Amino acid sequence: MKAAGSIRHAVVCALVVGVFAFIRPAVTPLAASAASDGAATYAAKCSSCHKADGKGGGPFPALAGNKSVTAKDPSAIIAETLNGKGLMPGFKSQLSAADIAAVLTYVRTSWGNKAPAVTEAQVAAVH
Repeated sequence: MKAAGSIRHAVVCALVVGVFAFIRPAVTPLAASAASDGAATYAAKCSSCHKADGKGGGPFPALAGNKSVTAKDPSAIIAETLNGKGLMPGFKSQLSAADIAAVLTYVRTSWGNKAPAVTEAQVAAVH
């Protein structure tokens, strides 16, 4: 009889796990990273001034080929993104540290820019 109880227990556990696996929303790596998608954040928050090609225009500086953008130490560009500078608004109240790291990584690696990625820890250190 002990074996029958163990089998019933195993069956019940399997059913419960199966039900929860069925009703729990799937979280894929793509969905988890969507909030930190640098290209999408750039398109939504930056491209209207700096343009989709990163060339800027008028009072808005180009990000493509910009030495400040590709500096070895990204602290200055992180601070500008967080706090704003000139006509550029600050984004610390609108974007998470992960989003800022992602968008700056996108900017630092797009349009011929070749700079290391920005990490969430680097953004947090500048806060």
